[in-house]
This record gives sequence, C-alpha cells and structure tokens, in this order.
Amino acid sequence: MDYQKLDTSLALAVDAEGRAPDARDLSVLVRLVAPPSDVQLEQLQGAGVDSAAAGRTVVTGTLSRRDVETLSGQPWVLSLTLSAQRRPTGPT
Repeated sequence: MDYQKLDTSLALAVDAEGRAPDARDLSVLVRLVAPPSDVQLEQLQGAGVDSAAAGRTVVTGTLSRRDVETLSGQPWVLSLTLSAQRRPTGPT
C-alpha cells in the first residue's frame, strides 16, 4: 500500500480493526494523472469505480481495502481520498 497517496481519513479506514479486505465499503475519490486508457478503465471498474470514468481524471467508487491497496500502487493514480458521508438535511 502506498500510504503517501492516501489521505489521513482513508489510511485510518483501511487500517481499522475488523475491516474485511474484500468488503467494498469505502467510498473513495480517485484522482488520476490523465483520463484512463481502456486497460486502466477496466482496472478501475473492476475495483468498483463508476463506469462513467472514461475521459475523467477524478472518479469515485465504492472500494475494498484490497482495491485501495492495488490502485495506490499504480503510477497513473495520483491520490485516493475517503469521500465525506452525505447526510440528509433537515426540513427547509
């Protein structure tokens, strides 16, 4: 795992005790060096990134700890950030 590419929140989440390595339960923002090639896009989609990632340099997905580890080791991935949880707002 390349922890230099992970923000603090994501690093803590992937190292949390009891987290199954293959459970896709981390909402992650992935920043890429350039829009992904077909091979990179296939790898991103296999890791749980939204299929609309083609042509984009910032993509999101629900990844497992193992997916984070794999993607963090890719030279075409700049950084990975734990996405903020969205909460419903009160009545307006």
